[in-house]
Amino acid sequence: MKKFPLCAAAGGVCALAMLTLLFARPFACIEGIRAGLASCTEQVIPALFPFFVVSSIIAASPLAKVLGAAVWPYTRFGLGIRDSRAATALLLAWLGGFAVAARVIGQIYAGGALTRRQAQLLLVCGVGSGPAFVVNTVGCLLLGSPRLGWCIFAALLLANLAAGLLARAALASEPKALEKPAPCPEAAAQGISLVSAVQGAVQSMLAVCGFVTFFSFLNHALGSFLLASGPVRAALAALLEVTGGCIQASHLEGAAAVYGCCAALSIQSLSVFLQVRALLDRDISLLPLAAARPVHLVLSLGALRLLLGLVPGAAAAAADGERLIVQSRTAPDAALVLFALCCAALYGLGFTSGGQKSIMNENHKRRRRRVS
Repeated sequence: MKKFPLCAAAGGVCALAMLTLLFARPFACIEGIRAGLASCTEQVIPALFPFFVVSSIIAASPLAKVLGAAVWPYTRFGLGIRDSRAATALLLAWLGGFAVAARVIGQIYAGGALTRRQAQLLLVCGVGSGPAFVVNTVGCLLLGSPRLGWCIFAALLLANLAAGLLARAALASEPKALEKPAPCPEAAAQGISLVSAVQGAVQSMLAVCGFVTFFSFLNHALGSFLLASGPVRAALAALLEVTGGCIQASHLEGAAAVYGCCAALSIQSLSVFLQVRALLDRDISLLPLAAARPVHLVLSLGALRLLLGLVPGAAAAAADGERLIVQSRTAPDAALVLFALCCAALYGLGFTSGGQKSIMNENHKRRRRRVS
């Protein structure tokens, strides 16, 4: 007797529920898709696309061994990772955000510089929002104070450092056969060209924008059944998508808006987890990252409370109830830009998918031989 495909059935039920939302709340669904596309064209693509290209080239170049010198003591003695490229990956992750973290860590892992456990540790302390989004978007635009943005970013960074140390103690050690990364001299010798970096960045941006748009639609559709604002609405938005969670949290009164934004940035949402999953090698589990988020939430809120008391003027800015909420409409050419991006991604897939599959298969075979 065949087993009942529970996961497939659950996926079908969820798809049916979303189809029902399309008919029950059509205007909310359309508004959510528009908001997601606007977020992609006005925020996500300008911020991430150049960073994707540059970080891919840096991770495959000799600069990867020296660029993260300031972070190396933490990765070497705090996380126990000897390879200096891990420090560069962590530095790029902190500057670029969670999507850059997933892409760079996955690239270095595929090149054989990291073990599976080391990649999971870097994810725990590297996944988060970059300073451009936290300070400019959340701090300046949503909370009306760059000082608050820097306090939130510092609190998140301190929580990342502490969570990484705790994850090292909690994660079980790997078997001796896997303690050393599998060497991949071909990838190290060839590096990565500008053409490959741009093609990879286009494919990554397509995945990121797809998840951002989908969860923006889901957030608006489900949120239409609730009040326009409030703690429940903010919690739902934060669980689904980071940007929407921060926007809803900024509507809260007084210091609750600041702590709400910090909580949304700490949780990172289901959308972020799926984006990280799409950009990572399938060998790397996200369970350590998911298990660390509740701890990260407590640590970040505690660090923020401490920083608000130490930074001059931060507590007064947090208590101020007036917020600047910026709303904008998508420019007419934004759809053309997104359409061109999709066409370029589909065109590049025909050239890169075969080569990427062969490289991944070769890496899997090499790891199996080492285990056996």
